[in-house]
Amino acid sequence: MKLQIASLCSLALILAACGDSPAEEAPVPETVAPAEEAPSLAQAVASAKGPFAPKDDCGELYGFDSFRGQLRRAITFQNVDSLVALVDPAVKLDFGGGAGVDELKTRLADDPALWSEMSDAIALGCSAQDETSVTMPWVFANLPDGADATSTYLVTANDAPVRAEADAAAASDASLGWDLVKLAGDGPEEGAEFVQVSTLDGKTTGYMALDHLRPVTDYRILANRGDDGWKVTAFVAGD
Repeated sequence: MKLQIASLCSLALILAACGDSPAEEAPVPETVAPAEEAPSLAQAVASAKGPFAPKDDCGELYGFDSFRGQLRRAITFQNVDSLVALVDPAVKLDFGGGAGVDELKTRLADDPALWSEMSDAIALGCSAQDETSVTMPWVFANLPDGADATSTYLVTANDAPVRAEADAAAASDASLGWDLVKLAGDGPEEGAEFVQVSTLDGKTTGYMALDHLRPVTDYRILANRGDDGWKVTAFVAGD
């Protein structure tokens, strides 16, 4: 009996020792942090500070806020039917005769990036010309006297560096935030990442990254209020 008890005790001790041994843990898979997305233009506008930061002069116009909200939703969900309901049948689309909702549908189908262009135009503020006429972005209708729209760009960041050379590693002695700059020469070459600019007063000159700049004559939306409410009457770029 004593032998059996001793054997059982020995077996219990062996099992206990095995139980105390740390179990081999399964390897924890490495997690890859999601790529950091560049902030959207709407996010940049939310904290914009500078002489030409987007403003909204249109919020008090009769019926406009409701119209703009519907327009934003149609663009966000890329709903062509909802968009067309907010567009004048003869909407102007370029300066060469392109017009009409059927042409707009065709262009959106051929170039889905136009949805983003419309979204950016709205995000960049609204200028009221009168009680029944508005322009988005705000800056297009508020250029200083003497500024050439075709060579003027809007800085779309709070602290965009102005560099001594067309290189991201070049020294920067100044930065600009939501200001206007004019291009040196004929503008950026195809594929260029930087362009030579100066402020309108000529006090700051250098090279700026094109991803911090938006041509003043880039896409814009014009809308008017008529008997059937507010409608988009033009979606154009250029001058």
